[in-house]
Amino acid sequence: MMVGEQLIEFVRSRRGDYVDPAAPESALQSLGLDDATLARWRSSTDVIATLPHASPNVFFPRVRVSWYAGRLQAREPDTHHVRLCLTHVNLSDLGWRPYAWWYLDERGDLAELRLSTRNKKRKHAVVSSVGPINGPPPGASGADLDAGNAASWGRDHAVSSMLILSTVERAAGMSESGRTTYVPFDELVSFVRDRSDGPGSDPLTRWSKGVLAHADGRRKGPDGRLRPCDPIEADVFDHNSNMALLSLLGDPRVLGGAKMTGYWPAVKSRVDAVRADSGVDASTPHPVEVPDVDLTPIASPSFGVREQLRQAGIEYSQSMAVHEHGRFAATDGPFIDRLAESVTNSKGS
Repeated sequence: MMVGEQLIEFVRSRRGDYVDPAAPESALQSLGLDDATLARWRSSTDVIATLPHASPNVFFPRVRVSWYAGRLQAREPDTHHVRLCLTHVNLSDLGWRPYAWWYLDERGDLAELRLSTRNKKRKHAVVSSVGPINGPPPGASGADLDAGNAASWGRDHAVSSMLILSTVERAAGMSESGRTTYVPFDELVSFVRDRSDGPGSDPLTRWSKGVLAHADGRRKGPDGRLRPCDPIEADVFDHNSNMALLSLLGDPRVLGGAKMTGYWPAVKSRVDAVRADSGVDASTPHPVEVPDVDLTPIASPSFGVREQLRQAGIEYSQSMAVHEHGRFAATDGPFIDRLAESVTNSKGS
């Protein structure tokens, strides 16, 4: 099932819904949604995919996934990285804490910008139901200042977070302009819903109908919380159906931690079921487990910041590491012994 061209065109046609219409071209370039970057994605020979939560924070050790992706790209010049940002996570997500933005201010002290309330009525609202982040936090400097300015162009909290993510990751040396595209994950759901209404002889239509037949759907309600619904009206599917949508990327390597590889057999079963029902030989995305290596020799908090983090009860983040270490991820660093092995053996794993 060759759908790359159709999916990329779908994303291109809808990119104006992600950012403010008055946004400068740099906003689309930051997300890799400009024409040049989409053309490069279209012509790439390989795709790697990652699935960050839409949040202004990426805390260690999760930083290693995008760091590893960037180092793979350094070895594979024709590989495109698609960051499928999960816009359906809620404000109570304690792994990524999207209800606030933690950063180091211009003096190097830990600071927090509270972005949304976590009271009982709102803490389960999804991030895409919250308004955009309106500019940089007080005392922000460097990449955080740039990220905050970019965030104001997002349509909502989720896209603002994507703009922060993309800005900080470029500053960290994890991604290069023209080789990484950030896409709201719900666009894959929208694409399948749209294509399921096509001609019955079309393989993509049959495959999309197969996905919908197996999926459980959820949709945002007026309170921002997800409610069960018919899959044809869904903003997001159940986990296994969501992961099956990665077949739309062609034959991607999906980068993640041990938890991801642990649930992959269930994902494969869902892909196989959709393939059998639709009669369409879609690819099965295959996981690549990012090595759980020690990142602290290259990017660790200074003594003063470490103590402030301990008192606040949060981890070091990639934007904090940029503040203290600059382009810390522009090196193979802790991954040097595993990169060549991954490039050689990951396809078909």
